[in-house]
Amino acid sequence: MNISQRSKLSLVQFLGLFDRDMLILHFEKYGVPAGNLHEWSGVTLTTAIRDAVFGASSAQLSDVLGEILRTNGTLRHEISPRYRFDERWNDLLLCLELDGYRRNRDEYGREADFFIPIEPIIEGVQPVEDDLTAELQHSGLHEVQEIQMVIANSADAFRRNDFNGCLGNARVALQSLATMIARERQINHPGTFDPAKWGQVAAYLRVSAFITAEQEAGLTGVFSFASPGSHIPLGFSEQEFARLGRGLALGFCYFLIKHYNAGG
Repeated sequence: MNISQRSKLSLVQFLGLFDRDMLILHFEKYGVPAGNLHEWSGVTLTTAIRDAVFGASSAQLSDVLGEILRTNGTLRHEISPRYRFDERWNDLLLCLELDGYRRNRDEYGREADFFIPIEPIIEGVQPVEDDLTAELQHSGLHEVQEIQMVIANSADAFRRNDFNGCLGNARVALQSLATMIARERQINHPGTFDPAKWGQVAAYLRVSAFITAEQEAGLTGVFSFASPGSHIPLGFSEQEFARLGRGLALGFCYFLIKHYNAGG
């Protein structure tokens, strides 16, 4: 499982509910270095868990998460009051869903004890949101921190079951980034557009040869897909639709910033 930094941090918070001895056994069972978890290491429990999680491979984290899922009932029984477990567990599940993973269900809709990808995922490839963050920081564009904050707000809204807020923030991130790139290009590529009008921004990026007509169509299509009032197709829940729309919007953000950084 290739999980994002957000999911790793949520896993750290979840594991922080348990004592050191249990965590040492859990990590060592799957070959995750757990030396800092010993009390004489001189670091806090949270720091030791974070070091272990961020030092583990994708395969090791998959094994750790798999056992947590299989022994969920036993682990929950160890935590009192139970709501502490439930809150951290539900947050972890939602973070994993944003990464494209969920619990499998059998033909009767019953949840199984293993995670599956929601859509095809290339193993070994970093989650697009982490790649997007790296490219944004590398770009040197102004207001990058504001865009990152909006992206984080989108994820936070999803975890609060505010699916309109999730899509709305993802759409704002896409429009803000495209507008920022268009303004930068005006320096060397004369042209005019109203930054408040999405259609003009997208058209300028095409006219200035930053994107093709086909890419403009995809860009505007994704923006419409994530806009208020978009029809939720039959078979999709609001949660599934929000996750998909957010993923598409962030995917186009990554395309735009990666292309910009490459000198496009």
